[in-house]
Amino acid sequence: MNALYVVVKRANSLRKGLDLKLDITHARVDEEALEMLHTASETHHLPARIDPQQAPCTISVLAPRREHAPARRALIAA
Repeated sequence: MNALYVVVKRANSLRKGLDLKLDITHARVDEEALEMLHTASETHHLPARIDPQQAPCTISVLAPRREHAPARRALIAA
């Protein structure tokens, strides 16, 4: 996850006002990492440990589709 943030920080530093789109629709992303990406998108800042200066950063996250567990069928006693 930190590697992705470092790439985003680098891209953000190359050009001010850049709108970054992270397409992770085909990636396997755990819930915590996905929540962190959404937080960065909402706050327009990367985590402080990655960007201590907290430069404004516009990230749009195209998130993976979540697979839903199949519905359980109720057991009926005969």
